[in-house]
Amino acid sequence: MLEVIKLISVLLMFLIITGCSNTKINPCSDETKVYSSINIEIDKKVCFKSIDSYDLNYNKKPEIIIYGNLIFPKIKKSEYDAVILSHGSGGLRKYHNSYVDLLTNNGYVVFQIDHYLNRGIKYDKTFSKVSGITFMNDAFRALNLIKTHPKIKKVAYIGWSQGGVGPILSHFKQATDLINNSKYLFDASVAIYPYCGFTFNEEAKTNNPLLILTGRSDDLTPEQACINIYDKFSTNENKIKHISLEGAKHGYDNPFLFFGFTFDKLPSLHIINDECTLTISKIGEIKTISNEKVKGPNESAKLLDKCSTKGVSVKYSPHATEKTYIEIIEFLKTI
Repeated sequence: MLEVIKLISVLLMFLIITGCSNTKINPCSDETKVYSSINIEIDKKVCFKSIDSYDLNYNKKPEIIIYGNLIFPKIKKSEYDAVILSHGSGGLRKYHNSYVDLLTNNGYVVFQIDHYLNRGIKYDKTFSKVSGITFMNDAFRALNLIKTHPKIKKVAYIGWSQGGVGPILSHFKQATDLINNSKYLFDASVAIYPYCGFTFNEEAKTNNPLLILTGRSDDLTPEQACINIYDKFSTNENKIKHISLEGAKHGYDNPFLFFGFTFDKLPSLHIINDECTLTISKIGEIKTISNEKVKGPNESAKLLDKCSTKGVSVKYSPHATEKTYIEIIEFLKTI
């Protein structure tokens, strides 16, 4: 009986943390139109080409066709601003729909990327199958695509957890200068409980304004690394804003985590030193400050194991969620 209860508990936790997602049908088959430009004003799944690269070194890296959900506000306008959404390691989940509604209700076009489906990934509990930079490469290809729309002007970039790496790196010119075929930069970026384990030289030049929202009780991606980024670069033209949400844990905006859960095998990424802090080399490789290269999933998994301890908790916080909604809209309005 005890074994049955344990099995039910494990299945329940999986359903909750993945947001009870359904089986997805791939909208990008061989016969599907791949968009190189957009001139429509209807909600649509848009297939587009990206680069399938773990880092910013694109030598011998293949292209891949992925898709995004293009969603327009109900009220039609002569011109729009847009927001590109980048999910975390759990993939596209139902709670992301509340952000789509929030943004479209405030007049923004939304382009919601699915980084996983065409890569054959459903949920990455290792946090290593792809990198946050993989997501960022997709986001910049999506940016180039959505900017072809004659009515879309400014574009912002929002990412969660591992998907929050891209919004943070897009703030730094050292990273964006390496992005292949990047015609544009984002006008603003938002990272929600992100992995903040990257850094650059204090003199690094910055791009767009960046908002980082962290949970003060987050033990999966603890906020201290994000605080370090803010402290190091907040005086750089005052382009970074950091908001620490009291009592909030990882996944605080996911209602499926209402009762809270503990996962004994997930990593708590709280170890911060030169062996665990990442940066980008001059040729676009991911490496640690101590010069250890992270070329792919195997190196990433070893680094995660070295730079973490096991055991984290996740929990929904309606207060932190509402605060996040308010701060995002206010931030975008200022840009």
